[in-house]
Amino acid sequence: MALKCSLAALAQLDQTDPDAVQALLQTCVATLLDPRLWAWALYLTLGCALVGALIGYAKGRWLAGLVWGAALGPIGWLVVALQKSNLPECPECSRHNLPHAKVCRHCGVNLRAAALQSARGQLKRHERSRGW
Repeated sequence: MALKCSLAALAQLDQTDPDAVQALLQTCVATLLDPRLWAWALYLTLGCALVGALIGYAKGRWLAGLVWGAALGPIGWLVVALQKSNLPECPECSRHNLPHAKVCRHCGVNLRAAALQSARGQLKRHERSRGW
């Protein structure tokens, strides 16, 4: 009879027989060191990291999505999805754009010119020009 590493085998184990305990221990260690199990875990982790990076890319946080997805899987996906977006907003329509976009993809406004005309843009320009 081939030994199987399971809770049922552990419950039926005669703990006074050292050979039976050693055989079950060796079976369980061999199961845990099986390369197929490790390959499955690695592929699952990489898949979760990739999905997390895709969710993070939509929020402008692809690296955070990659790390959270690899570390926590679907829970990490939720963490990234619920984080505040890191993408710049259009001053006219308040919708998110790509980080280096020159024109808003939603309303067509020139983002750099609109940022210079907005109150926040004028305040930042004033702070940069003051110097020491």
